[in-house]
Amino acid sequence: MSSAIHLHIGGAGVMIGDALWKLYQKEQEETNVKSYIYNENDNNHPLSMFIDLDDRMVNEIKKDKSVNYKSNSFVTGKEDSSNNYCRAHYSIGKELVEKCLDNIRKQVESVGRIDSFIITSALSGGTGSGFTSLLLHRLYVEYGEKVNRNAFLIYPSKEISNNTVDIYNAVLATRMTIEHCNSVVMLDNQSMYNTIDSQIGLDYVDYSHLNNLVCQIISSYTGLRRYSNIDNGKLFTGLCPYPLIHYVIPSYGQLASINDQINKQLNEKQLIQQITKPAQRLFYSEMKPEHICASFVHRSQHQNKFFGQQDLTLQRMKIKYQANPNVFQCQSKNYTVIPELAQLKQTAIFLSNDASLFNYFELLGKKYDLVYAKRAFVHWFVGEGCESGEMSECRENVAYLSNNYEELTDGALRVCQTQVDDD
Repeated sequence: MSSAIHLHIGGAGVMIGDALWKLYQKEQEETNVKSYIYNENDNNHPLSMFIDLDDRMVNEIKKDKSVNYKSNSFVTGKEDSSNNYCRAHYSIGKELVEKCLDNIRKQVESVGRIDSFIITSALSGGTGSGFTSLLLHRLYVEYGEKVNRNAFLIYPSKEISNNTVDIYNAVLATRMTIEHCNSVVMLDNQSMYNTIDSQIGLDYVDYSHLNNLVCQIISSYTGLRRYSNIDNGKLFTGLCPYPLIHYVIPSYGQLASINDQINKQLNEKQLIQQITKPAQRLFYSEMKPEHICASFVHRSQHQNKFFGQQDLTLQRMKIKYQANPNVFQCQSKNYTVIPELAQLKQTAIFLSNDASLFNYFELLGKKYDLVYAKRAFVHWFVGEGCESGEMSECRENVAYLSNNYEELTDGALRVCQTQVDDD
């Protein structure tokens, strides 16, 4: 059976990876499928890589022996990227990329065959944007189109910013996600905060809660293979109608605290209504959703007859789609790595390839233009090996992506249909 390697890059990606493998550890007792681990000397090890230019977070994971990582699952440097895409992509990042590829090659050889890389990172920071882009390019050169590259990326949010140059980092990294990713699941911290607050209302929410939410999305995606013997590729095949249109907005439901889990148990209809609300999306868009394609993954321990009847499920969604969504079932219990959160009987993820994303990419480009027009902070990027022409080219790529999504909005499609009718 084919397998996949998880690549956790940068501070945010490493923290998500740590939480994800602890979640997998809980789930592993329920399945005999070894899709994401390999055996060596009668010991099971995760098929994963933790990569960061700064070794502090990775060293904390090494100290925690709860997951049986191999030593070659970690690649770190001695200095961070200073939130600079180009520092991670061109200068100090190049010193680590060969070691990463060598360790990945060893893991591929240990299982014989892989069909995808699953990547977690944040595009606000330097390592998450710059090194992720560098590694995506090298993976494409090394493995070509035969191995998919599916990314779960945290984009800069509208209201929360960790650094001044996150717009530069996100725009520069988006070019590589256009060229070398088969799918990109987009998240932002503010939307995840809002979702957790609306579903649970905790007094205090920190990054561990956000990381758990991302892990639940990834776990349900990989759970199709681990529990239901469904090829993960089918999920994104129905979501990405064109090579360029491969950006996806996720929703997740339902979260509940241990003290409130009885009141938060939803029936099938309520779960669908909850998860398809625009307010529950984990990525912010100012416009009303315009779903090009969508997929719905229901997760519970037993097969659910309701979700087995796809026509009935679609009727309950009451959403206009340009193409009917796919409905999948993942037969597994629901686990969590946060002690105060309950393990509910059923959860679901809703993934939407949304034409309204053109508005986000358009706004991202405009913010970039405001800073770049004054050449603010450009010297830090040029000083690390980036050419000013490349920064302009990356901006054009974002505009091209925005235009492609705008052509798929309802308004644009109606104009095209009118022109066809007139002819």
